[in-house]
Amino acid sequence: MSSSKTFFKNTLVTLSRQVSGILLGLLASVIIARVLGPEGNGMYQLIVLLPTTLMTLLNFGVGSASVYYIGQKKYDMKDIIKTNTASGFILSIAAIISGALVVYFASDKFFAGVPQPYLFSILIIMPLLMLNDFYLVLFQGVQDFKSFNTLALIRQLVALITLALLLLLLKTGLVGTVFSFTIGVLAQFILTLYFLRKRLNITLFSGNVSKPYFMDSFSFGYKAHFSNVLSFINYRADMFLISMFLTPAAVGLYGVAVTIAEKLWIVSQAISSVLYPVISSSKDNESKNKLTGAISRNVLFFSVIGGIAFYIASDLIFGLLFGEAYDKSSDILKMLLPGIILFSVDRILSNDLAGRGKPELNMYTSIFTVVSNIVLNFLLIPKIGIAGSAISTSVTYSLSTLIKMVLFKRETGLQYSKFIILQKEDIEAYKKIIRKRMRT
Repeated sequence: MSSSKTFFKNTLVTLSRQVSGILLGLLASVIIARVLGPEGNGMYQLIVLLPTTLMTLLNFGVGSASVYYIGQKKYDMKDIIKTNTASGFILSIAAIISGALVVYFASDKFFAGVPQPYLFSILIIMPLLMLNDFYLVLFQGVQDFKSFNTLALIRQLVALITLALLLLLLKTGLVGTVFSFTIGVLAQFILTLYFLRKRLNITLFSGNVSKPYFMDSFSFGYKAHFSNVLSFINYRADMFLISMFLTPAAVGLYGVAVTIAEKLWIVSQAISSVLYPVISSSKDNESKNKLTGAISRNVLFFSVIGGIAFYIASDLIFGLLFGEAYDKSSDILKMLLPGIILFSVDRILSNDLAGRGKPELNMYTSIFTVVSNIVLNFLLIPKIGIAGSAISTSVTYSLSTLIKMVLFKRETGLQYSKFIILQKEDIEAYKKIIRKRMRT
């Protein structure tokens, strides 16, 4: 199969998983939002935000480095997984200790209204979260996207089934909701171990801990890691700051708006997951430029169309799915849309730059945008509430994308129009597809 056909196939497989994941995630969000209400929903989001934040802050880019070095074929796969296992255990212990200290000394500031036992208990899953991430990327690195997407989806599926049982049938409330999240993570870990042995013929006891790979993974990874940390802060600092200035109910209202708005990233997330290992393993700059340029402009085109549809249907979406208690979330969604639309391009360009061995460019951009986001949140939330956070997020997403466009042009020499504006060949390709469909 040609490389273009393989790329297209992998993208479709990943996109199918993204769509399935969206449906599962949306159903789970609706159940949680309706049963727990804005306050309970906000508490749940803050509880699971703790381990996911620690995971992002303390993974040190090991996953990104694994994909890059698998593409470079520099280290044996068995040594990579053995080293990742050792790194995962060490980093997860650090995460548990850090999380416990935050909960003990600062839970009243960042997790106002959330009982401490929930926050301490959720830290138990840190090793599973860390190792899931470090193992899952191995399938991405070898471009086995069937396994990669199956493992990503199984976590949501198991969590949803458990949620329906515990929340709808047994009426266990917040306890059952948090437990369903934990069961989903555990199921993904167990199936990942099975897939490692079945698909890659690797067990946790295979290979050796490689000091050179360990050093290289952290040397490369910290650049991608710092960028990812800053991006995550840019994504989720608003949740902590809303909790700090307002209430868990406000977090719940804002959280469902973000959940719906980020569904616009479905295409860019799918493509960027496939693009990163392709760019990492390719040596032909011209083909890389052409591929990323075509993807970027087409993703932007469909994101704009999707954004318009979301804007028009937002009141209906929240009214039908979440009920009257979430009416304010519709206005928040509309404020988020400009930044969400533009940021779909940022995802594509960021993965291209990282795949070229330039993750530091993403890091520099993230430093600026995160500082801007936090400053804007501090200024606007006390004055206009959760709307201030939505405006801050939209502005900083847009700034990040514009900066990334300038950096991408400087690195590749590609004209802006080639990766922003739909080209004649794109239109002709769509016409051809439409004519073909009309004949069938």
